[in-house]
Amino acid sequence: MSSDLSSQSILDNFLKTHKEDHYNFEEEIDYKVSSGSLQFDLHLGGGFGPGLHRFCGMNEGGKTSEALEVMRNFLNTVPDGKGFYIKAEGRLSKDMRERSGINFVFTAEEWVEGTCFILESNVYETVCEIMTELVDNNPEKFKYCFVLDSVDGLILKNDKNKGYEDAHKVAGGANVASTFMKAMAIKLGKRGHMAIFISQVRADIKLDPYSKAPVRQTSATGGNALLHFANWIIEFEARYTKDLILKNPSIKKMDAEKNPAIGHFANVTVKKSPNEKTNLRITYPIKYGRKNGTSIWLEKEIVDLLYAWEFIKKRGSWIQTTEDFKEVLEENKIEFPEKMQGENNLFKIIEENEEAALFLVKYFKEAIGELS
Repeated sequence: MSSDLSSQSILDNFLKTHKEDHYNFEEEIDYKVSSGSLQFDLHLGGGFGPGLHRFCGMNEGGKTSEALEVMRNFLNTVPDGKGFYIKAEGRLSKDMRERSGINFVFTAEEWVEGTCFILESNVYETVCEIMTELVDNNPEKFKYCFVLDSVDGLILKNDKNKGYEDAHKVAGGANVASTFMKAMAIKLGKRGHMAIFISQVRADIKLDPYSKAPVRQTSATGGNALLHFANWIIEFEARYTKDLILKNPSIKKMDAEKNPAIGHFANVTVKKSPNEKTNLRITYPIKYGRKNGTSIWLEKEIVDLLYAWEFIKKRGSWIQTTEDFKEVLEENKIEFPEKMQGENNLFKIIEENEEAALFLVKYFKEAIGELS
């Protein structure tokens, strides 16, 4: 080897001759996509970024609904964004599509910026091939948000044609983890794409398989590769009666006619995070009967924070704004009543005053971000 060769020149030559094997020459793309919940976003550091995220947990815990909420916010905020929903199971009903507020399409001609294509397939090889093709051959520089619903529904092409008497090997777990994510994880994040993989709860996955008392990280399907490659792992808890939000919360018992449930609290636990939030439990409210991506009850979150920050105080049935809150409103030229009767009226005021709602969301995010 020539003595005039430097480590820099060796590395430079190596990177140029092996550019198909690394991503060092590619510009890193970053953004934050809101979860739809003020509380959730505060703990996410603003929202979900590029790369792989896993939503796992029990049935009806809200995994698909939250994935669609992230998809909608991705399409509304990330320039050149396109959605790609893989319907590997029989969910995504017409009602769910209407609640999501997403413009779903079923043909290639309709799939333009701001829309989400639905691929109705559970064939493992087909799913991997189209995702890889879109990410690797992207001259238009689109940013993709993939939602795989779910890992558990995937099946190998060879197994699809087997008779019922033959044993089937599901492609979920190890196949997706070891083959697909090893090839996709780095390029997804580097090139500004997002993927949300949804999976059910089955067997425990432990962080340290060599420890005598390993830490239980999550109990979702998908294998250890999906666990290690994911940026965020969010486990959705089952919904119980105690999680219901009643029309009259002062009456603890639900009655379908006199005191119906108007929503519920969704409970999630962070099982893996890039910002030291692991094992944090987060609760956010859902309101029933809403459409167009408004199911997360953002107005209730705002009201809860107004109480917590002592911006409003309750005296009997009346709610009054405090002097501190009045100063904030005056400084930012936001109109808000000084006095109102009942929380329902308070919710209505925030729901109808879009300027005030947007301001309060921004204010709390910035204020809590500075404190943390």
